[in-house]
Amino acid sequence: WCEKTTERKAAAITDAQEDLRAYGQTILSLKGKVATLGAEIEELTQGIKENKEAQEQATALRQKDNEAYMAESTEMKQALAAMEQAITVLNKATKGSKDEKADKAALLQAQTQATSAVRQVIGALPADAGVSQEHVAQLAAFLQGGAAAKYMPQSMTVQGILTDMYDTFASDLETSTRDEASANTKFEDFIAVKTIELKDMEAEKAKKEAEKAEAEVR
Repeated sequence: WCEKTTERKAAAITDAQEDLRAYGQTILSLKGKVATLGAEIEELTQGIKENKEAQEQATALRQKDNEAYMAESTEMKQALAAMEQAITVLNKATKGSKDEKADKAALLQAQTQATSAVRQVIGALPADAGVSQEHVAQLAAFLQGGAAAKYMPQSMTVQGILTDMYDTFASDLETSTRDEASANTKFEDFIAVKTIELKDMEAEKAKKEAEKAEAEVR
């Protein structure tokens, strides 16, 4: 009886030791899993933070650039409208100057309107319009007026200058608008990619947090 009892106790002790060893290994495994998940969660948290910051910075920059474009395009459109009006008025006044039967009072009024229209163009030009000094001097000379005999050649010269300026401004505005559209498309694509990445990271983080909580309970 003693021998059998001793054998049973020895077997029980051996089994207990094996269980303890297995339990210990399980604990170590779970601790390792918790540590690994903790590190991965921390990395995902940092990635989420950087993603949001990147989106915020890109949005702020896009808004700033768009505001600059809107201000510039508004100025250019105003200048273009003023140029178009001046060209029309100058053309009318020049035709009147060629007509010998034209009423002098009406002709003077047309010339005055033309001068006013050119002055409005100068006032509407953006600060960084990039108009050549030669053209500025010719426009200034036209505004100063002078003998009626000089009006027609000056007017035709100014019409040519304004027409060139109009073409340049229209082309610049078209290019600026195209660039703005391209920049906006790139921004939208960037945000779309970042949004998908953010959702993936948040989902992965939630999954790992659940796994970590389960491992800690065990």
